[in-house]
Amino acid sequence: MVTNSANGKSLPPHTGNSSVAVRSPVHEVPLQVMVISSIVLGIYSIVGTLGNGLVILAFCMYRQVRTSAHTFIVSISVSDLLITGLQYPTGIASMIIGAPSLGEAMCPILGAALFFSIYVSLFSVLLIAFNRYTHITTSPNTYQKLFGPSKSLLWVLLAWVISGLLVAPGFLGYGEFGWGAKHRKCGMTDDNPYNAYYESNIYAVSYLIVFCLVAGIYLRIYFFVKNSVMVMAEANLNLANPEQYVSSRVVKQTKHMFIIFSVFTVTSAPFVLLHSIDSHRAFLPSEVSFLLIGVYCLTHVLNPFMYAWKIPVFRRAFKAIIRCKRQLPFQPGAGVN
Repeated sequence: MVTNSANGKSLPPHTGNSSVAVRSPVHEVPLQVMVISSIVLGIYSIVGTLGNGLVILAFCMYRQVRTSAHTFIVSISVSDLLITGLQYPTGIASMIIGAPSLGEAMCPILGAALFFSIYVSLFSVLLIAFNRYTHITTSPNTYQKLFGPSKSLLWVLLAWVISGLLVAPGFLGYGEFGWGAKHRKCGMTDDNPYNAYYESNIYAVSYLIVFCLVAGIYLRIYFFVKNSVMVMAEANLNLANPEQYVSSRVVKQTKHMFIIFSVFTVTSAPFVLLHSIDSHRAFLPSEVSFLLIGVYCLTHVLNPFMYAWKIPVFRRAFKAIIRCKRQLPFQPGAGVN
C-alpha cells in the first residue's frame, strides 16, 4: 500500500495490466434488469450484425457501390460489426454467468477491442461529416484532391491508427482493460485507480472533440445552403420558390444529416457525459446505468440504417443481395453519393 504524504491517505498499489488477475467480487444485478438487458442486446446483436454485414457485403460485391464516400460508411460498418457481432453476444453471456464468457485471458483483449471499435466508429462519423461538407461546399476538383480513392483509404487508415493510439494507454498503466464486475462485462476493470481518468480524459474528451467538430461541420453546411438560397433568391427575384435555387438533392442531404446528428447526440451524449462523471464519483443507480448503456449501444445498430439505407445505390445493392444476384442491375439516372 502506498501512502500519499500530502494528505496521509493510502493509495492502492498500481501495477498496470498485471499478469496476475485479481477477480473483483461479482455485483448482484437485479433479475429483471438482467433479463431485459439480455433481450435488448440480443435484438441489437441480430439487427446490427445483419445491417452492418449487408453494408460490407454490398461494398465488396458491387463495383457501383465502391465509391470514395462509401469507404467511410464501410469503415463505420466494420467497427460496428465487431461490436454487434462480437461484443454484444459475449457481453450477454458474461452478464448471465457473472464472469468473462471467453475466459480471463481474452477479457483484456475484448475490453481493448471494444474501445478500439468505438473510437473507429466515432472517427468514421467525423470523416463522413467532413466528406459531405467537402462534397457540398467545394468544387469537384477540390473534392477529388481530398477524397480520391487512395486518399479515402488513407483517411480511414489514419482513423484506425489514431484509435489504436487512444487504446494504447490502457496497456501502459493509464487504466486497465479486463473484467468489470460492476457492469458484468469485459471493458475496464473495477479496481485500477486510473480507469476513471482514462474514461474521462481520453474516452470522454475524444468524444467531446469529435462531437464539437461534427456539430461545427453540420452547422457550416446548414449556413452554406441557407446563404446559397439567399444569394440565388436575390439574383432571381422573379421566382417565387427559394428552394429551387439550390439543388433539391443538397437540401435533402442537409436535412438527412441533421437527423443523423440528432440521433447520434440523443443515443450517445447522455451516456458519455454521465458515465464520465460516475466513474469518478458513483451516483447512478444500476438500473439507470444499464439503461444508458442500452441506449448508447443502439448507436452501433442504427449507423448502417442512418447512413447506407438512405443511399439509393446501397438500397439497390441490398435488394440484389437478397435476390442472390451477382451483378447490380443497371438503373438509368441512378447517381451515387
